[in-house]
This record gives sequence, structure tokens and C-alpha cells, in this order.
Amino acid sequence: MGREVSGRLVVVVLGLPALFCYLLLGTTTTLHHHPPPTEQSSHSPPTVGSCPTCGLNFIVVSDAPEGDLDDLWWADWDEVQRSRRAALYFECHHVRKTRLKSLSKLVNARRYLYNLLVDDRHKAIYCYVPKVACTNWKRLMMILSGRTNETNPLNISSHIPHEEGVLTRLSGTRIKSSVLRYKLRMYTKFLIVRHPLERLVSAYRNKLVKNSTSAADFKRRYGVSIMKKYRKGVSAQNISKSGHGITFPEFVNYLVETGQDSLQSLNEHWAPYVDLCHPCTIKYNIIGKYETLDEDSEYILRKIGAPHDLHFPPLVASRTASLVADHMASLTQELSQKLYNLYKFDFKLFEYDYPNL
Repeated sequence: MGREVSGRLVVVVLGLPALFCYLLLGTTTTLHHHPPPTEQSSHSPPTVGSCPTCGLNFIVVSDAPEGDLDDLWWADWDEVQRSRRAALYFECHHVRKTRLKSLSKLVNARRYLYNLLVDDRHKAIYCYVPKVACTNWKRLMMILSGRTNETNPLNISSHIPHEEGVLTRLSGTRIKSSVLRYKLRMYTKFLIVRHPLERLVSAYRNKLVKNSTSAADFKRRYGVSIMKKYRKGVSAQNISKSGHGITFPEFVNYLVETGQDSLQSLNEHWAPYVDLCHPCTIKYNIIGKYETLDEDSEYILRKIGAPHDLHFPPLVASRTASLVADHMASLTQELSQKLYNLYKFDFKLFEYDYPNL
């Protein structure tokens, strides 16, 4: 009798994993992550799962209504935004007061709002940051604000969105202070950031290394003077008048010294986020990141009520991230520390790590 009972217990114990897998396979599962709710992604594709207890693989299929899946996606991204805003507001309490500008100063000294573009149609304000997908987002702002008849952002030449007067800036003197305050308070405000070092290396390569018309101008404006000051053992007469050949350590030395004197004198392509967009004074509703650019851009467009067929252009993969380590290795530890100090608040406010510190 005892052996019979023991035998039954063994059968039950061995059968539990199989029962678990059966119940798992028979349960309808709603996926937690899925593509943004666009016309092209109305259903979530099946994914492969596994049962660690029984060693079986199975297909997870969701039969939840499309609207439910969309709601789940928006809920996920709303939570992502809440987390980013919370981290930003927490770190803002640790930023030196001398580094911050009050709302009154921003309103009265409009030059500080130069990078903030406004779309009155959708009641949206975008703070653009060079080297963080700003060309495509400026194209979108042109379409959103009715500054072009184009409906496909890629049909707009890349130089046009950067031309003065194409988009409305909050720095415009014609905007009354009361209206400006209202827009800063009530409009949907967003910015997009990127790992500060990745952005810096991208700006260095694009403006001081590449052979392009834009780079040639930057080399003449910055490269020549930087090499004359920081290139050791070479006379000024032997410095190329084209400004070509500036090294990354020379560029960083220039940034560190110039930033110590006056952060406002740094070009917008390498000025810190905290000085371009004033995230501790202006309460941004949406914080986008280059690492999740597709999802963040879709979220922004849908939140501001953009046309349903307007989407961020397909993202072209960047290789800059793979180049950061080599560029940083060319710096001394002392220079690396000074570079971190210059962009410290960008790292902290937007939750980015700095290597070797």
C-alpha cells in the first residue's frame, strides 16, 4: 500500500512541469512591448518563449484587441517619460544656482531661448540640440507648423530647416512677454538628448574632420586658432590656414578652457544641454533620447496631435558610438576629468555614465 502511494506521488511530482507547460501554452498572453501604434503595425508578431521547467519552446501569440495593445504601448511609454522626468527633476536640485537661469531672465533675455522652436498649430515647443537628429526634427516642425507644403520630411533639402527665419524661435522679439510665459507654461515641450560624449565626438568629426563645405567653414573659424594655441612644438606660421588636422585632445583643451571662461561662448554644436535648453527652468513634458529615437519620436508626434501619416524618417545607423572609446583614449586622465566637469550636469540630468570615473 505504501509503495502504491509513493508511486502515485512520484507520478504527480513528475507531471507538474508538464501541467505547468500545458497551462502556459493554453493561456492567451498579451505582449508587454510592441511597435508604436502606426498603420503598418496594427498587430504584434508572435514571439518564441520557453519553459525552463520542462525544457520546451512555445510560441506566444496575443489575441488582444488592437486598441488594448495600443493602450499598453502608450502606458509603457508614459511610464518611461515619468521616470526620465523624475530623474531630471531630482538632479536639478543639485545643479549650482549660478549655472541656472530663472524664467524671468529667459523671458527678458530672449537670446537664451534661441534653440527653442515653436509650433502654434499643435501647441508644441521643441528645443533642438545639434548632432541629435535635429535636421529631421526641424523638417517635421516645418510640416507641423505649415512652413512647407511637403508631407514627406525627406523631400525637404537638409540645409533648408537650418536657415534663419524658416522656423519660429521663442527668442523672437515680437512675442509679448505674457504670451511667451503662457506658451512656456501651457504648450507641450520636448527635447531629445544623446550620450554627451557620443554627441561631442560626432560634432568633432562632422565639423572639424570631414571634408565638406560646412566643415571647411568650422575649420577656418575654430581649427586654425585652436591649433595655434594648443599644438606644442609647432610655430604659428606652420599651422595650416585651412584649419585641417586638429586633433581631438586639442579640441577638448579648447572646450575646457573656453567653457571655464564663459559657457555662452561655446558654439551650439558642443554647448551643454543645460545651457541650450534650460531643463531645470523649463518643465519639459517629454524627454526623448537618441537611443530610443524611433519610439520617442512616434510618442511625441502622437501626443501633440500630428497627422496620423506623419512619422519620423527611418533612422540611419550611426557608428559614432563605436568611436568614442578610441577618442577618449587619446586624452590624459587630467584632461578627461576636466571634460567631465564641463558636461557633468548633462550626464547627471539625463542619466548617462562617464567612462573611467
